[in-house]
Amino acid sequence: MKILLTGATGRIGANVAKRLVEEGHHIIAPVRPDTDRADKLAGLDLDLRRVDLRDREGLTACVPGVEAIVHLGVKLRGPTNYEQLDINLAPTLTLLEAARLHCPDLRRFVYGSSDVLWTHTGWMPDPIPYEARHTWPVGMYAWSKLAGEAMVHSYHVQYGLPTVILNIPYTFCGREFLGDRVRPISPYVRHHLEELEKGSPSAQRDAAVRRLRDLEAEGKELVVPLCPEGPPFKRHLGDVRDVAAAHSLALTEGRAVGEAFVIMSRPFDFGVAVPHLARISGKAYSQVTFPRAEYYEYDLTKTRELLGFEPQYGPEAMIEDAWRQAKGEEIGVIDVGPDHPVS
Repeated sequence: MKILLTGATGRIGANVAKRLVEEGHHIIAPVRPDTDRADKLAGLDLDLRRVDLRDREGLTACVPGVEAIVHLGVKLRGPTNYEQLDINLAPTLTLLEAARLHCPDLRRFVYGSSDVLWTHTGWMPDPIPYEARHTWPVGMYAWSKLAGEAMVHSYHVQYGLPTVILNIPYTFCGREFLGDRVRPISPYVRHHLEELEKGSPSAQRDAAVRRLRDLEAEGKELVVPLCPEGPPFKRHLGDVRDVAAAHSLALTEGRAVGEAFVIMSRPFDFGVAVPHLARISGKAYSQVTFPRAEYYEYDLTKTRELLGFEPQYGPEAMIEDAWRQAKGEEIGVIDVGPDHPVS
C-alpha cells in the first residue's frame, strides 16, 4: 500500500514507519525542511519529502496517488498557542481536503489523537470507559486534538472518507521506562526522591521522602510506589511497539472505519515491573507509600472487538526490554528518547 505518513521523525511516527516498511508498504514521509531529526530514519526505505506541514500546497502535492494517510504530525507544546493551531489543526484540514479531492479510492485516513482527552491520574479503581472523554478539555493541545477528531469524523460522515481515530497513550520507547524521559515512570529511588523533593511539604510527602532517603543510604536502588489506598501504582501507558501495531491494524480492519479507539499496552503495574527488574538486574527494591495515588486503566473492550487489537507488551516485557536496551542490546525499536528527562 502507498501510504502518506506525517510525523515520521517523532517517537511514535518513526516506529510506525519502521513497522509499515517491514510489512512491505511504500511510505511517503513529509518532514520539516530544517529538521535535524531525520537521521533516525536513515535505515528505512522511505520516500522523504522536505515539506513543512504548514505548507498547504506542498503538503497537498504529497497526497495524489496515495492509498492511505496516517496523520501523526503534531506540536505537543510551543512558545505560542498559534503555533499549535497552525501545526495541530490546519494540516489536518489540508490532508482531509486533499484526500477528498485527489484520492477517490482512498482506503484509510488514520488520525492520531490522544488520551489527554480523559482524566487518568489519581486513584481510579474502575476501568475508564470511552464515554468518559472530556468534551470541554482544558489546554491548547487537548482542544486541538478534540477539534481534529471532530474534523476527521465530519469528513467521514459528510464525504464518506474511510477514517479511523486512534487515541494514543503516553507512549514510551525502550529505555524510557527507566525514567530517562519522565521521572514518575521510573523504578529508581533517586528519580522519585527528586520528584517528591520538588513538592510542597506535608506529613505524607515528608514521610515518603525520609523513607526514600533511608533506602538510598542503604544502597537500595529500586522502589515500588504504593498508593495511600494500599496497592502499588498502576498506570495505563503505551509501549511504542504496541502503538505501531495498532496503526497497522487501523489500515486494514474494516470494522474500524468511522470509529475511534483508545490504544494502550497492558497496564504498567509497578508491583509487577519493579520486582521483575530486581530479579534480572540483581538490584534490591522496597515498597514505599507515596502521598498521592497513581492507579488507573482504560476499558479496551471496544478496541479489542472492532479494531482487533490485543496489546502484546506488559510490565515485565516493558521493563526488561528497557533494561536490555539501556545496556546496549537491540530490542527492535528506533531509539528516539532523550538522554535527560524533559519533565
